[in-house]
Amino acid sequence: MIFAKRDRCVALSNPTLALCASFAMVLIGASPAFAALQISSGQTMNVDCSGGVCSATSTDAVLNVGELANMLSSSDVTVASGNLARVIEIDASVSWTSTKRLVLDSYYSIAFNKPVVVAGTGALTITTNDGGQGGDFRFFKKGHVEFWDLDSNLVVNGQSYILENKLKHLVSDIRHAPHSNYALAKNIGAGMRLYTESPVGAVSGILEGLGNKISGLKITSSVDRATVAFVGQLTSQATLHNIGVVDVSVSGSGVEQCAGALVGVNEGTVANVYATGEIIATGAQSTVGGLVCSNQFGTVTRSESDVTISGGSDATVGGLAGLSLGFDNSDGFVMESYARGAATGGANAMVGGLVGNNWGGSIWNSYATGRVTGGASAAVGGLVGGNLDNPGEGSIPVVNSSYSTGVVTGGTSATVGGLIGQDAADSQITSAYWDLDASGINDPHQGAGNIADDPGITGLTTEQFKSGLPAGFSPAIWKEKANINNGYPYLIDLPPN
Repeated sequence: MIFAKRDRCVALSNPTLALCASFAMVLIGASPAFAALQISSGQTMNVDCSGGVCSATSTDAVLNVGELANMLSSSDVTVASGNLARVIEIDASVSWTSTKRLVLDSYYSIAFNKPVVVAGTGALTITTNDGGQGGDFRFFKKGHVEFWDLDSNLVVNGQSYILENKLKHLVSDIRHAPHSNYALAKNIGAGMRLYTESPVGAVSGILEGLGNKISGLKITSSVDRATVAFVGQLTSQATLHNIGVVDVSVSGSGVEQCAGALVGVNEGTVANVYATGEIIATGAQSTVGGLVCSNQFGTVTRSESDVTISGGSDATVGGLAGLSLGFDNSDGFVMESYARGAATGGANAMVGGLVGNNWGGSIWNSYATGRVTGGASAAVGGLVGGNLDNPGEGSIPVVNSSYSTGVVTGGTSATVGGLIGQDAADSQITSAYWDLDASGINDPHQGAGNIADDPGITGLTTEQFKSGLPAGFSPAIWKEKANINNGYPYLIDLPPN
């Protein structure tokens, strides 16, 4: 595979900035006591509505959803958190049939916990970071935005979007205008069609899912060096946001293929996305990722994969990303993400529960729980298969505040580690752990397959994992509860289903 160096890194490419953003993102799922304006079935409280604007007057504010619907029947309405509430939470279904516009204006973030339905030809404007920074809009539980009429209007942070409600139209429109911004108007089924190449070749704008998903996508290819994924390429200025692909089936048999559920080559930003299904790439020297095939100087953040994946001989296989490639330690990031599907590779493969080859890339606050299996002479690790330098790009691999729990096995002469299969001597690893009991790698010296007592890697028993956050795990990012994630640490901003 041929890689081209990016001129500039994507947003959140600096680790320090990334951590700052992660801390701010905690606000998304905050309770009203932590400052929020709730749209709910409760009685309106600490909200002043006048002149079409409903503004929070306290850190703990509630706007009754019925009152909001009544206002939207006859006029445009702006709901503004301001610097008091700072966050907007949609905790009751919002629906209107008029032509009026709802503006959600948040100081930081917006959490959609319930549906927002534009049932007529109305309009929706979403604004985040109006005064703050590091916020985003996210979809939790049953939250999503649905437009019944494609003549409706959507504006997000000052940019207009083209609404799409059929996969074939989305594919066609992006092909003809890849730089435009698109949004899913609802959940979309892929139908019975079998694609023989990536449906979407390249995206250079924003593809916004609005919490919706594409289900039942099937792709198969026997072409050598083909890229096989929903989106073939995400360019350096592009963003894929708030979208899921479920029950995806990707099958490839060509040599040196690049196979992923959602994205083939990511040079941009992939955020708040997920995938479920299966990927099988039997051709030699393929790169296979449960979510992204090759994170090529891009960023993957707050994303999850529950995809069973397998690759052939000399393959690079990762539960979330097959390859994560970094330049000068300024990009190539996987942050606040996890994978839980099984990952399998053949002889001489690099296989990791999260990333197959972290080639000068950086992994922050992430984890993997799936079984990891490699063939003869493979490099196999619960989190990362190969954690290697990229000297041509001046980048060394980084793993920080991350862990793995899956069973790890390898064939004859394989290099097998509880966390990392093969590690670079100068890698930067801090606060990284694997489960001594669950992984089957119960030798505390075998965190990396090729380096005994690799600095920064620590083996913990299952009991130790479930007895409090490991050292170096920030309580602003991580949490632990007995009934969530089987008692293991989980990401506050990305709780497992």
